[in-house]
Amino acid sequence: LRTSLPVGMESAGVSVGEGGMVGEPRLEAGGRTPLAIIGGTGYVGRLLARRLLTHPTFCLGPIVGSRRSEGLLYEEVWEQKEDALVANYGDQLWARQPFPKALRGVRVSSIDELVADSGCRLAVSCVAPDVGYVEDILTSNGFSVFSISPYKRAHNLMVLEVNPLQMPLSMSHGARLFKSPNCVSVGTTLALQALHSAFGLTDVSVCTLQSLSGRGDALYPPELVQGNVYPIWGTKENTETYIANEISALVPTTSLSVRAHRVGVHVGHFIDVRVRVREPVRDVEAVYAAFEGFAPLSHLPEGALPSLPPKPLHTMREVGAPRPASHCGMPNGARPAAARGEWGGMAVSVGNVKLSDGSWHICFSLVVNNMVRGAYGAALLMAEYHQHLSARPAELAALAARAEEQAATAAGAGP
Repeated sequence: LRTSLPVGMESAGVSVGEGGMVGEPRLEAGGRTPLAIIGGTGYVGRLLARRLLTHPTFCLGPIVGSRRSEGLLYEEVWEQKEDALVANYGDQLWARQPFPKALRGVRVSSIDELVADSGCRLAVSCVAPDVGYVEDILTSNGFSVFSISPYKRAHNLMVLEVNPLQMPLSMSHGARLFKSPNCVSVGTTLALQALHSAFGLTDVSVCTLQSLSGRGDALYPPELVQGNVYPIWGTKENTETYIANEISALVPTTSLSVRAHRVGVHVGHFIDVRVRVREPVRDVEAVYAAFEGFAPLSHLPEGALPSLPPKPLHTMREVGAPRPASHCGMPNGARPAAARGEWGGMAVSVGNVKLSDGSWHICFSLVVNNMVRGAYGAALLMAEYHQHLSARPAELAALAARAEEQAATAAGAGP
């Protein structure tokens, strides 16, 4: 397993920062591949634009926003939205994201301008589901789109370490739309797949305490979330349904229960998980070993996917951990912006393991950075793997054949 940066990366000015491997911030391509952002004026889009300034292999392409933002200076839109968030939640709860100097002078593009840009044919989509049709416009014009939008999310759904053959299989069938699930689903399926591989899952219960940034620029009335817990079920958010459908699609379970809540935290979703398993669990260390041994993409060459952590699960044995503000890979006081174990927010922190709690065999807690691994980082990982496989047709064909063989075997086995 990779435990450090690839040879030569450190001397080339690449280190570990928010989102994984980072270089010096620059807007110029410098041999990197342009990646457009659809929904680029939203909260996730803004953080992705900042990340692409330092990404080793992708650079920032056109930033597409809503019609009312087309042609405006990106800095103007950015500052207005950050002002609104701080005004609503207060600066004790909400940390303003400063506008990157390297983006000064950049203007928001229209979808028509992006389609006409022959130099860019890859895009990340962060749009709301009601405008998801723009993804269809792009794919029909030859774009490959890596999407975190709920729009058509059941189509070609993937978390790379959970169903790693889905990308090559769909590419071999000519797919252009690649979907990542809800941020909670991303983090939770990583941990569940590790346990399923070790013990076999049957029943799962998930209870979330989700940060406010998961709603992007949408503003909750402060009294609902400041010093409070806001149950989501029955509101206009379909979060519980999204999570239940996505976990069920990605990880085999007999039954699944999901309850979701918003809390007054800026970044970092906390998820309490309880499972029943088929195989006996010897002790708590056996659970930690299952988490620590889970690294399905460790065969890839070092540095092939700059956003890929050496291990997707960062185990914590200390009491009272993990905690959202402390263990999601973001800056926190004197703590570095990218603790290596959390890989700049791309690894999911897991801990608080307990065995035999009532009818549940294993209980544990996890923290996923909902902006990084749960959102733009998941899209970047898909784009990186797509780029990797596109450059290696023999590897793509072999993996696709393996996927077809596994699908045929599963179909032949029946229910």
